[in-house]
Amino acid sequence: MGKDFKSMVTRCIYVGKENDNAKKLKTITEELRDLHNSVMKRVKMYEDQQKLKRLEKVQVWLRQSDAAIKEAEEMLMMYMPSSASNGSNVMMNSSHKIDKKICKMLKEVQEIKRRGTFDVVVENSGVGGGSMMISTVDRDDQTVGLEAVSGLVWRCLTVDNTGIIGLYGVEGVGKTTVLTQVNNRLLQHKSNGFDFVIWVFVSKNLNLEKIQDTIREKIGFLDRSWTSKTEEEKGGKIFEILSKKRFALFLDDVWEKVDLVKAGVPPPDGQNRSKIVFTTCSDDVCREMGTQTKIKMEKLSWERAWDLFKKNAGEETVKSHPDITKVAQEVAAKCDGLPLALVTIGRAMASKKTPQEWRDALYILSNSPPNFSVLKLLDRN
Repeated sequence: MGKDFKSMVTRCIYVGKENDNAKKLKTITEELRDLHNSVMKRVKMYEDQQKLKRLEKVQVWLRQSDAAIKEAEEMLMMYMPSSASNGSNVMMNSSHKIDKKICKMLKEVQEIKRRGTFDVVVENSGVGGGSMMISTVDRDDQTVGLEAVSGLVWRCLTVDNTGIIGLYGVEGVGKTTVLTQVNNRLLQHKSNGFDFVIWVFVSKNLNLEKIQDTIREKIGFLDRSWTSKTEEEKGGKIFEILSKKRFALFLDDVWEKVDLVKAGVPPPDGQNRSKIVFTTCSDDVCREMGTQTKIKMEKLSWERAWDLFKKNAGEETVKSHPDITKVAQEVAAKCDGLPLALVTIGRAMASKKTPQEWRDALYILSNSPPNFSVLKLLDRN
């Protein structure tokens, strides 16, 4: 009886450890997926709008992170802790093997996530083109109207009475493009007056500790005790460092109020002259974040939208047949004045030379909003 009881207790301990490590693996895998999507979003934006080439190290990381996410998800799906009532040595040994595999996968995912922070993700596709930033004035005027917003945000960074700037508008209107341009322009100018330029992708599922970890990497705090610190202790350490420096913090894709004080970020003021710029779809979030300057990004007028679409689809293609011209206008209208959709869908249609191909594209867009899945369908048709 005593031996059976001891075996059962030991088995329960193993199951408890498995559950704990499995939960950690699930959480870190979800965080890696968010980071993977963030990096891919930046890469696709430059590839689609600027015809730039992703860096080899970024491509390698994207492949590795994608493979790790799939492997971790398959492992979690197969993971089913056996009932503690079985209590046999065979089950205990099996449990121990499963736990070792989960622990190994957990470390691998954590390491890949740690290497997923990139200041620059693309380079010139021409021979000899090294890593580069994109200036405020976009090449070929492909982000019509956005250069004016970039200039406005840039001016806000140079005045002392504006500490928190909010960029808001519907999804696809170009908020991330503008934020990236300003971020890159700061990184380009080494004598920009800021000690730290920090980029954080926030996303829908707000994770304050994830924000703290990103800031910590950017400010170079490499103390190994970091992982064992509480959220409050991490916030205190970040505040201790940033309160002595001038920083520019860029927060992309904010869905709800980010408690910056809790995260450890000192409020910008006339004395520290630091800046916080964020993007959001919500005017309410701007208000909750204590924004001093709000910039609403509007959709393009029809005339500017049509010009942008023709520029990317190609005037020659659009005018090659009377029926194509008519359908092309309807396709452009489906983009709803959103620069990102106009550029990406316009380029996807550049190779379509027959009226039927354009009608097929219009049918697809009429049944689905413009997104990457739709673009794949357009490429196949």
